[in-house]
Amino acid sequence: MPPLLRSKRLSMDMLRPLLPAREWERVQAYPVQDAGLGTDAFGTRRDLLGFAYALGYWLHRHYFRVVSAGHEHIPSHGGGVVVGNHSGVLPFDGMMLGADVFRYTEPPRLVRYMVDYFVYQMPFVGAFFRGVGQMPGTRRNFDGLIEEGHLVGIFPEGAEALGKPKERRYELLSFSQGHVELAARHGVPVLPFGLVGAEEQQTMVADLRPLAKALRLPYFPITTTFPWFGPLGLLPRPSRYFIHYGEPLQIDPDALRSMELRNREVERVRDSVAVLIAKGQATRREYRGTAQ
Repeated sequence: MPPLLRSKRLSMDMLRPLLPAREWERVQAYPVQDAGLGTDAFGTRRDLLGFAYALGYWLHRHYFRVVSAGHEHIPSHGGGVVVGNHSGVLPFDGMMLGADVFRYTEPPRLVRYMVDYFVYQMPFVGAFFRGVGQMPGTRRNFDGLIEEGHLVGIFPEGAEALGKPKERRYELLSFSQGHVELAARHGVPVLPFGLVGAEEQQTMVADLRPLAKALRLPYFPITTTFPWFGPLGLLPRPSRYFIHYGEPLQIDPDALRSMELRNREVERVRDSVAVLIAKGQATRREYRGTAQ
């Protein structure tokens, strides 16, 4: 056996104890069509996917203790655009949403996020993101993923939403239009979600913009724990997550020809996300009331 394949086989064997037998079978069942060198056409590697899901599964079940509802709205096949709110300084919310979708769909579905370019400028990080199925946010990548029937994740508030201050918790920023335009062009639904809990995992008190600009980052956070406790200060609090998925939204294809209609469709998606956030907040109050 070639050394490269042998090392990948060993890594998969090492991953097996990290997941329950049923979840291990789901990772093995996920179709990664080998386009050469052990990856699919988008660079996805089963060993890295298995590692990411093992970590995500543990965080989902034991650390953030995710409570989710509305899985029946997630399409079992075909392309779709997964759209919702973004927060928490570091994107654990995206990781937990991806773990939740993979865990509660049959067959398992992978959310492939459109990731900002600055991630791919960081050594090793970009290669890892590609290996677990995430892609730079270009139209060509989106088209290729949708045409192959994948779920594509987009945070239309952008990376800026990760750095929202405490006083703006659960206040949605303006949505970009790309998700509506692309969904209309391909005739695929937008699947809205609302996520509650990530806003409380970190509190950003300042943003060192000059340093962020020098490092080519969207922001450089100063939180109540970072940089005071070093890298450990970036660890999120174990704030419980509540995720709600809404009914898929079909985007009017005329949105491609009318800016006014496109703006209305963007606001329709944004309003749906706001309603789902409110549902999550209500569910959290119920959980807190039960715990008392």
